[in-house]
Amino acid sequence: MINIIKGILYRMINNKSYLVMPIVITPIIIAIAIYFSSSFVAKYNIGVIGDYSANLNSDEVNITRLENKVPLSDLVKNKYEAVISFENGKVIVDTIKGDNFKSKIERLANGERITNEDSEKRGVVSNIVGFITMFIIALGVLLYRFFFDDKKGISRRIISTNITYVQYILSHFISVFLMIFVPTVTITILSRVILDLDTRVTSVELILIIFVLSLFSSAFGLLMSTVTKQMQSASMLGMMINVITTLLSGSFFTISNNKLVSLFGSIMPQKHILEYTISLENGKFSNYTDIASVILVSIVMIVSSFLIIKYKMRRYSFI
Repeated sequence: MINIIKGILYRMINNKSYLVMPIVITPIIIAIAIYFSSSFVAKYNIGVIGDYSANLNSDEVNITRLENKVPLSDLVKNKYEAVISFENGKVIVDTIKGDNFKSKIERLANGERITNEDSEKRGVVSNIVGFITMFIIALGVLLYRFFFDDKKGISRRIISTNITYVQYILSHFISVFLMIFVPTVTITILSRVILDLDTRVTSVELILIIFVLSLFSSAFGLLMSTVTKQMQSASMLGMMINVITTLLSGSFFTISNNKLVSLFGSIMPQKHILEYTISLENGKFSNYTDIASVILVSIVMIVSSFLIIKYKMRRYSFI
């Protein structure tokens, strides 16, 4: 089994595109996350419709006067955190950032002072984790290319190498996991140390977060590779699910104005990883339930992949 893992890793490393993705793109994503971290904690961008002249606290927000309502896309793109309008003297707040944030802006419009510290903040590590989540999951799907190359002769390979099909599939899984985890954790930890990032998250905790994220990514990629027949199909299906679930989980920004959307987002593994990271950055007690749930989901996906491959081997004879 070890020799098979070495062989798969050798093929991956010799494919330059596999090295470019984790080694080159990861630092770029981390740099973007650090840049946006400084922007996120500065000021809220608030649009105000009409000639309302109340004394909004300009130390905490950037006020933009608007003549008409803005499209929802402006809120999604974070052009405005919220838009304030008034009907019959009543404050109306439009935002996609949830009820707590909406309540805060309503208080602001009514003359109260608000601060960014009123709620849990997403620090630099939370933003790094949120930003690299979609990329790492995508990587987990793309790195199973050699699994598809070997798929047609899987029965013959298993017989010739004298290993079980479980060991053979597990070899591909471990190889993909190592190709994701090792470069990502190395670059992330080096960035934390070299840039001296201001965070309460320790290096050990950050390693745990990336470990779980890499585990989930590898398991998800394996499942996509077993339910589809071709690499292109796995990539398309995996990317579609990845983008939708990662956005719903709030990895880039919070989308919780709709209760149904919030419900779906709250059950996504990406959400649990992010919530665990945010709780660490805010100095709260570490609840490992979030991490344990992601590990459990990953194990379920791995076991499901084994069962699917076993079924296909018996029915279609991959020879």
